[in-house]
Amino acid sequence: MSGAENESEFRHLLDWLTKHTGLKFREDQHRHTMTTIRRLMKTVAVEGFAEFRYGLGRNPQLLSDTIDQLTVGETYFFREHQHFEFVRQKVIPDFRVRSGHHEPIRAWSAGCATGEEAYSLAIVFTQEHTRSTILATDLSTAAIEKAQRAVFRPWSFRGQASDAVRPFVTESGDHFTLSQRIKRRVQFQRLNLATNTYPSSANGTCNMDLILCRNVLIYFGAETVREISRRLFECLAPGGWLITASGDPRLVEHAGYEVVACDHGVFYRRPLNAESAAKTAATGRSRSPASNDFDARHRATESLPAESLPAKTPFPPPSHPVAKQVASLTTSNAGDDSGGASLLLELADDSDACLAQIKLVAATDPSRALEICRTATVRHPLVEELHYLHGVLLVDADQPLMALESIRKAIFLNRSSVMSHFLFASIQRRQGQYVSARKHFRRVCELCALGNPNDVLPMSNGETVADIAVAAQSQLSRIESRRDP
Repeated sequence: MSGAENESEFRHLLDWLTKHTGLKFREDQHRHTMTTIRRLMKTVAVEGFAEFRYGLGRNPQLLSDTIDQLTVGETYFFREHQHFEFVRQKVIPDFRVRSGHHEPIRAWSAGCATGEEAYSLAIVFTQEHTRSTILATDLSTAAIEKAQRAVFRPWSFRGQASDAVRPFVTESGDHFTLSQRIKRRVQFQRLNLATNTYPSSANGTCNMDLILCRNVLIYFGAETVREISRRLFECLAPGGWLITASGDPRLVEHAGYEVVACDHGVFYRRPLNAESAAKTAATGRSRSPASNDFDARHRATESLPAESLPAKTPFPPPSHPVAKQVASLTTSNAGDDSGGASLLLELADDSDACLAQIKLVAATDPSRALEICRTATVRHPLVEELHYLHGVLLVDADQPLMALESIRKAIFLNRSSVMSHFLFASIQRRQGQYVSARKHFRRVCELCALGNPNDVLPMSNGETVADIAVAAQSQLSRIESRRDP
């Protein structure tokens, strides 16, 4: 068989897998995917991709094994622990207000892998004395079988999980068996999120008060993600919450979710009534709880080295028509907050106007600009540049820990933001967090390698892709040699 024919059969196989599982395979993953599939082909003594595809259609176990190998079921107890704190501090109290203390909260771990996420939820509900029913589903039959055994290795307890889980496991060598008290709180079943089988009372996916669907959507194509987003929305009870991972695609455009930004991250919620749901779907507007008070965070007085950070204010002059109107108002009313205040309040609904106002005010009154920016991030929690600008202003105000929180939100909204990764890495380096700084500087270099060296980067002060790439490489060299002052 020629190389072209072999490549054609391989692509037909990937198309078949996408059609039957919903999984999407990026071009840059093809070499790794081909290696994995060839390894599976050897186990069943098959030489051609076409023959293997035929076998997948006739052998459900082979299909399940293939899915297991192609998807990374990497998970551990209390992964992204801030999500579980959000469940503890917000979801459970919110549910009790709506439903009382005696109704069980209905939760679903969608894409549960080997069960650590679902069991983490069960531990939280046990600790909070909350009645619950927990459904856990996955595409992989083998993963579900392993989850039901509830026997784990030490790798499942890394991070901040060990202390929380320890009271609920029995240790035997390097095996840890979960207690029946926790195990019986979770019901497992196989479900393919890419299929139109939910919401359904038959599989118990209706009226959910909480859904965790984390690190799953990254495996699907854009259209499948849209369909999953709509179906998960329909699975939620009014007031129910959806939690995705920080690296997952945004879902707000696909259904009538409210978006709630707080210290623990960015979360989705089904509105309590149809009227607010319709308004959310029509306007795309988000909300943020009053607890989203950035000034309540830690403060620090340590300054950051100028060579590793974006240039300080003043910012470039505005070019957007609304921005020019704000510029005119801000200039004509300098020193007088009353004149033009009502119009500025109206313009606050326009994120571009907010950005322009903040940049202009920052040139003469950074403290006031910081306050305006803080308010704007609450009003527009999904605008990446506002969170980035907030971080820059916090750095200028010698508040690096708060700046990290703002930049983290910007990165959540755009994982490919060169300037956000660069600023985050710079702050981490100065704080002595070299592992994290190295990771983000390397990400900057990777992203810059994909761009045109002469292009000016968004949110920069005129720096090009090449400029930032050189700066990031320089910082990486300093980290490797530990020559930081």
